[in-house]
Amino acid sequence: MSLNIRTFVRFALIALCVQFGSRAFAGSATNVTGLYYTGTNSSGGLAAGGATDANWKVTYALVNGATYTGTSTYTGSAYVLSSSYIDAAYTPNTSSAQWITAPGASTAQTGGTTNIGGDYLPGNGTQGTNSAYYVYRLAFTVSGTGGGTVTNNIQISMTIAADDSYAVYVNPASSPTVNSSGVISAGGTNSSASGTSAWNNTTSFALGNSTSGGGVNNSSFVIGTNYIYVVVANTNSQTGTNGSNALNPSGLLVYQVGSGVTIDGKVIPEVGSYLPVVAALGIFGWRRLRRRGTDAPSVG
Repeated sequence: MSLNIRTFVRFALIALCVQFGSRAFAGSATNVTGLYYTGTNSSGGLAAGGATDANWKVTYALVNGATYTGTSTYTGSAYVLSSSYIDAAYTPNTSSAQWITAPGASTAQTGGTTNIGGDYLPGNGTQGTNSAYYVYRLAFTVSGTGGGTVTNNIQISMTIAADDSYAVYVNPASSPTVNSSGVISAGGTNSSASGTSAWNNTTSFALGNSTSGGGVNNSSFVIGTNYIYVVVANTNSQTGTNGSNALNPSGLLVYQVGSGVTIDGKVIPEVGSYLPVVAALGIFGWRRLRRRGTDAPSVG
C-alpha cells in the first residue's frame, strides 16, 4: 500500500513539474499594446515636422562601409519629415501617420542642415562602401497569462512601402546587422516579409504565428516586450557597387489597415491613449522625382 502511495506521489510530482514547465515557457496572449504609427508623439498624436518620433528608433546603420550603433550620427530616435521635404514620389502621409527618417538626414542633396526634417541620407548601390542600410525598431508589448513564447494565434496586418528595399523581422535571434555585400544577419532568423522598388506604392501583408483560420505563420511572439525591426536599404535604384557618394532621400511610414491586430480571430480594440493596436507597418521609400530623371547618378 505504501508503495502505491509513493508511486502516486511520484507521478503527481512529475505532473506538477510538467505543468509548471509548460507555464514557464509558454503563454497565452490576451492583449497587444504599443504598436504606434510612425511620426507620432508619446500619446499617439501627430508630432511636428522636424521633431523626433517618440516610438520608432534607428538602432543600427551601415553607411559608407562603417557601422553605427548607439551613436547620434545615424542612430537614435527617428525624425519626422517636414512637409517641405517630403518627396513628391512618396506615398502620402495619412491623417494619423507621417514619414520618418534616420538621424543625420539633411535638407539637401549637397548637404544642408541635419535633423530638422530633411530626408537626404547616404546610400548608393546594394553593396560596397557607398551602400547604406538603416535598421528601424519598434518595441511593443504582448500581455497575457504564463510566460515565454505565445501559443495562441496573434495576427498583425501591415502595409509597407520602401525606398529602395526593405526586410521585416519580428523578435529575431539577434538585432539585424548588414555586411558590405548587403547580406542581412539576424542570428539565423529569416525575415517575415520583404520587398523591393516600393517607394511610391504599398504592399499589404501580415505578421503572425499560426496558419489557423487562414492566418500566416512567419513570426514568433512572447509574453512581455517584443520588437519589430525594419531594415531599409537606400540604394538610389542602383544594384551592386556604385561609385557615387551622393545623398539620397530615405525613410519609413507605418499605418494601420484592415482589422489591425487580432488574437484568436478577435480584433483587439483601442486601449487608452494607444493607437488601435497598429498592425500596419509601412516602410516607404523616398526618392525625389528628379532622381528618377536625368539627375540620377549613373552606375560606376
